[in-house]
Amino acid sequence: MGTDLVEKILTEEGIWALRLMFDSAALVLIWLVQLVIYPSFLYMRRHDFMAWHPVYTRKVTWVVMPVMLGQLLVYGFMVFAHPSTDVWVNAALVAIAWLITFVFAVPLHMNMEESEKPKEASAKLVEMNWYRTVIWTIVFLVSVWVRFVG
Repeated sequence: MGTDLVEKILTEEGIWALRLMFDSAALVLIWLVQLVIYPSFLYMRRHDFMAWHPVYTRKVTWVVMPVMLGQLLVYGFMVFAHPSTDVWVNAALVAIAWLITFVFAVPLHMNMEESEKPKEASAKLVEMNWYRTVIWTIVFLVSVWVRFVG
């Protein structure tokens, strides 16, 4: 039974389903973060922010990492199994989003907990996160375009 499931998933249709699932999840997640979660930090008193932020980062990792890892695995697989221009473009964009996440977003989050001015740090996070928001929106749009229009 397990082998049948893996064989179905590794078909072109199965990979497309995973691609659209992870791209959709990344899109919804990044827009929620950009429009709701990060801006909410701006309304918190310093004491409340300092208490909440470490809890938030631990908990949100359980939601964010499966989406990011799933997307990375899908595009990593597709680059070799189903290479095409759209796959390479999206794989590159996903890699850039990962780079921005770990070079800029993670350090900003870490610095926020040590910052004397968490509202300024939160504002920087909102500003920086627009890059990831645009990237994951493009990834989603490319996938939808190729699958349903192109």
